[in-house]
Amino acid sequence: MKVLGTHSHRNLGARRIDLLLFELLGGEFAKEYGCDPRKNVRCRLRLLDAIEKLRKLLTGNKEADINCEALMEDEDLHRHIKREEFEELIGPFIGEFEKVLTESFEKAGVAKDDIDFVELVGEATRIPICIEKIKDVFGMEPSRTLNSTDCIGRGCAL
Repeated sequence: MKVLGTHSHRNLGARRIDLLLFELLGGEFAKEYGCDPRKNVRCRLRLLDAIEKLRKLLTGNKEADINCEALMEDEDLHRHIKREEFEELIGPFIGEFEKVLTESFEKAGVAKDDIDFVELVGEATRIPICIEKIKDVFGMEPSRTLNSTDCIGRGCAL
């Protein structure tokens, strides 16, 4: 049995999505209010926290709001985002994610028929578009039956 991992020199975790949204939303805020929350440590942390909550909400819901009261200079960040817009905003991440999946599959040198299951670990793999890309590449429904420590341990053992 071969274990196929998607480890790469690329950072493709949920934090990468958060940072991508951080740049986009921080830029919008700076343009609208003339002050940049990306340059202030406290504002940066508050915005990243709100973005993480938004990402998790959009995993299970079709739309969500991001709110940061008095983010900077008494200005609030309020934005309503639909899952379709979210998926469009993280398009560069999704493209790289699909490329890493495809490259990993090809480098492993196994046929799709030889794969028994695809086990997902990590927050980014909960995002519906990521699950769809995994289905497209591997041709099967992925599962999430192991906790991350068990999954890593079993993969190392195999």
